[in-house]
Amino acid sequence: MLTDILTAPLILVVEDDANHAELIQRSFEEAPAAYRLEIVGTIRDARMAIGRYSPSLILTDYRLPDGDGSELVVMAAAEWPVIIMTSHGSEQVAVEAMKIGAQDYIVKSPEAFEALPRTVSFALRTWSLILARRHADDALAKAEKRYRALFTRAGDGIFIMSTDCILIEVNEAFARMHGYSPLEMQRMNLQDLDTPETSHCAPERIRRLLAGETLAFEVEHYHKDGRIFPLEVSASLITFGDESFIQCFHRDITERKRAEDQRLHLEQQFHHAQKLESLGVMAGGIAHDFNNILTVILGHCYMAREDLITEHEYKAAFQKVESASNRAADLCRQMLTYAGKSPLVQTRVNLLSLVDEVAKMLHAAIKKNISITLDLKQDVPQIKGDSGQIQQIIMNLIINAAEAIGDANGTIKILLTEAAFKADQAEVDTFGTFIKVGRYACLEVTDTGIGMDEETQKRIFEPFYSTKFTGRGLGMSAIQGIIKSHEGLLLLTTSPGVGTTFKVLFPLSETFDGFVTAPATLIPFKKSGGTILLVDDEQALRNVGAALLNSMGFRALTAQDGREALEIFFERGREIDVVMLDLLMPLMGGIDTYHELRKTDTNIPILICSGYELESVAHVINNDQYAGFVPKPYKPDELQNVIVKMMGYALPRSLENCRPR
Repeated sequence: MLTDILTAPLILVVEDDANHAELIQRSFEEAPAAYRLEIVGTIRDARMAIGRYSPSLILTDYRLPDGDGSELVVMAAAEWPVIIMTSHGSEQVAVEAMKIGAQDYIVKSPEAFEALPRTVSFALRTWSLILARRHADDALAKAEKRYRALFTRAGDGIFIMSTDCILIEVNEAFARMHGYSPLEMQRMNLQDLDTPETSHCAPERIRRLLAGETLAFEVEHYHKDGRIFPLEVSASLITFGDESFIQCFHRDITERKRAEDQRLHLEQQFHHAQKLESLGVMAGGIAHDFNNILTVILGHCYMAREDLITEHEYKAAFQKVESASNRAADLCRQMLTYAGKSPLVQTRVNLLSLVDEVAKMLHAAIKKNISITLDLKQDVPQIKGDSGQIQQIIMNLIINAAEAIGDANGTIKILLTEAAFKADQAEVDTFGTFIKVGRYACLEVTDTGIGMDEETQKRIFEPFYSTKFTGRGLGMSAIQGIIKSHEGLLLLTTSPGVGTTFKVLFPLSETFDGFVTAPATLIPFKKSGGTILLVDDEQALRNVGAALLNSMGFRALTAQDGREALEIFFERGREIDVVMLDLLMPLMGGIDTYHELRKTDTNIPILICSGYELESVAHVINNDQYAGFVPKPYKPDELQNVIVKMMGYALPRSLENCRPR
């Protein structure tokens, strides 16, 4: 039916025969669907109507007074569908009309006129599909063009490869970062670029990509000139038809790695500076303790020399000298550990004794207007950690607390307890770290100082930030790094004028796997005697060491460095039962000498002697049952016990003159 509704399709009829035009109009009047008609008789009028109405479809006679309908097909330029009608069917005309873009071609007849609404309806549906396909093709072409532009001009390197790692297409950036042209890289195997470490991981990554995962990882590739450089990669599986390919985006991260290394270096320097500052503060306390120790030693030596004590009092006096000397040795070990002269290793750490030692050490260095109170629970379990680093936390917290109090009278309270967090206590610490359910050793340091405002709280963990004058400031950045490396937590409570409380939480583990332990001990040998080769670069230590060994029933040979020790061992090795090596010596140190001796004799007992901790040599001797460690200064009873144990598998060579191999 015909209608004036503007949303109904508008059919432009171009027909100069009035009878035919009437038949066409009548057929649409009886059509089930609604249409609008605009009837003109010439091409000129058709052009004007097209400009005025923008029809949905053009129905035109082939022969018109001012031309033929093919002109309207050309004019429509694929914007509207065109159906051509003719009174005399001609196959050639039909073919030509369809070639230039006509939607349909019909021969005029009563039946054709009657069927026009169905023909037009079919043509409009077909045209709608054509437009949809055309739009899809256009969109695809534009997308391909955009993808090609992005692929070609992208700053990141991009390649597409087959699932067997053959490069199919690479962009300019990827080729440029490897020193090749895109053409050179086509058909290369990715393994030609991978370093051995990267290539080793490739099969597993390919498997995961084929399973549908999207991966992000770092690799190292060879440049054309042979150098190796790091890359950040994002990889995924893509499909074209029935084939699957792997697409990877690469970014050269050489500069980022260099910046990270520089940042790490600066951070290490900063932490070292922090440690030096705290060592300076601690030096006052150490000097105070050493003066007290020396006073005890020198006083008893003076009284013994001047015969101011009786013969009965000699033994007690020397016991006091020995006790004071042991205290001095402990102070030296603490300083060496804190100064970082022992490697950073995780061991069992007794927080109770560590906190107590540090507090006593700092007591003399802190101003007398400040009192330190300790509340240390005896039942707090040991934790897993590095004692030197944890000692740094304790020292920095106490020293910062003292500086927060300043010249006013105040108190630093140190509390050590065990804390537990349950599932319904979910919260985060000062660093934003989620507090896991479990047991913790809790170190709490509270001061009555000036406290901190919100701005200071936000910045105290920034490297180099300090509320003190330039060149000072322990800061909290080092503490943050140490706490995180121990999987610990920090809780901060403070307000201006009230004071500050720091709570450091260390997780308590049920097991202590992975700790450094002392070398396996041998079965004790009950007989005395044997020859010991003592190697030390200090003449005084060689003299007193030899005297000690002789007093224990051993025969002592001495050498001033590793080279002399090797010469003696090569000449008199069958006499020597144990070798005692100082760790640090000129020309050849203890570790190098140990390795040279092992090339000659795989089971000669060797003791490494040092003022440093066991951890400094554990990586060398831990798997050697014929090697051990003796701390300096020597404690005669312990030294004798260790030597006897090391000789436990056989009689001394000097007694038996042979040793089982």
